[in-house]
Amino acid sequence: MTTTRMEGPCRPSYRTLSTLALAEPEDHVRELTDWVEHASARTGVPGAQNDWDNAYRWLRLAQGLRTITFDMSYDDGGMCSAGIDFDAVWTETMEGWQLHQIRLGYVRAALEGFVRLLHPDAAAPGLAIEAAEQQLQHHADAWPLHAREVAEHVFAHSPGRGGSAAASIAAGVVQAIDLHEQAVRGRVCIPEPVADADAKIFAAGHAEICAAKEASTVLLLGIQLLMVAAVIDKSVAVFDDKYLLDGKWVPDSSGGSRWVDEEMPYSEYLAVLHLEPGEPPEL
Repeated sequence: MTTTRMEGPCRPSYRTLSTLALAEPEDHVRELTDWVEHASARTGVPGAQNDWDNAYRWLRLAQGLRTITFDMSYDDGGMCSAGIDFDAVWTETMEGWQLHQIRLGYVRAALEGFVRLLHPDAAAPGLAIEAAEQQLQHHADAWPLHAREVAEHVFAHSPGRGGSAAASIAAGVVQAIDLHEQAVRGRVCIPEPVADADAKIFAAGHAEICAAKEASTVLLLGIQLLMVAAVIDKSVAVFDDKYLLDGKWVPDSSGGSRWVDEEMPYSEYLAVLHLEPGEPPEL
């Protein structure tokens, strides 16, 4: 019988908090896509709105990604039960891994589109994010919560990388892009299930799946940081207010959290859109 090793999945602490937890990528990208839909470039460069819309469509594509279907079965007519189990577990692994890999590619395309528009002189996305970080040094309340922790986690999946540089979101973005490059160039090993002495088949590839997932997340947070800086310097305009239909926990000035169940400006929502709504407070 096929079973799964419980110790395998990687679950960063910022995804398990009771309040202010970081949302899953499919929810995170949906909220960021909604934000971009309610904003517009103000660069004054001819064709800027077309460039904005194209980057938005890459985000929209990432937001529309829900499932990837694989069938890794290789039935030669005489396969044993262990072989069937292996293929079934491998199929599930590939579906999870490739879902995050494909989302990573879409989000990278969106990030690079926004960078070309907002920082046309930047030689690489990481440099644009670094400039945004420097611009926001005195705007701590505008930083997306958990951004540095996500960058650190991406680095933790990269053997040989120093931990000190991971405090930089720009460095996390560079590492996420490198992870994507390694995959598209065929320089990563495809995860396969493992078997124990009793020929039971166990899922593998937990680290690879987590790395791709958190790499997508750090790129999404990089886009948010880029937009925060752009709103402050007025190169991006935001419209309307965000109505929090079901409410949401957001950070407060004391380092805790407060419950918001009303409208808030999209400019303020940018720093918290990636957080799980959480359960409302008891009345």
